[in-house]
Amino acid sequence: MKPLKINYLAVIVAAIATFVLGAIWYIALSEPWMKASDLTEEQIVNSGGAVSSYAISFIIYVVMSFAMAMIFKSMGISTLQTGFMTGLLIGTAFIFGSTVINNSYGLKPFSLSLINGGFGSLSGGLMGAVLGAWKKYAE
Repeated sequence: MKPLKINYLAVIVAAIATFVLGAIWYIALSEPWMKASDLTEEQIVNSGGAVSSYAISFIIYVVMSFAMAMIFKSMGISTLQTGFMTGLLIGTAFIFGSTVINNSYGLKPFSLSLINGGFGSLSGGLMGAVLGAWKKYAE
């Protein structure tokens, strides 16, 4: 089996798009997210971890995008539509599902699962759309 050649620019663009979506999503839902997380704005500001959280998030988005590009390449997914639908399925089945399970055992409110898991589903769809629309993952 020959190795899959991946277009790293597509991977980075998909990760950046997901990072931007996360900023928009969590800014829009900051109040219900803080309430469901039982956090205050003061606690978040005083934690001093924002920069490292952003860096960790971006690194994970790159890893996720790379993995999705490998999956898409091996499956022959090469359109925006199939990329979006497959990414949405991956995000919903794995990210949303895991979020709900972890939050239920952690006795977190379901609203937190909807916010965090919803982002996982949409981010998978967006990542998939970018990679699918790119049409070529390798040169």
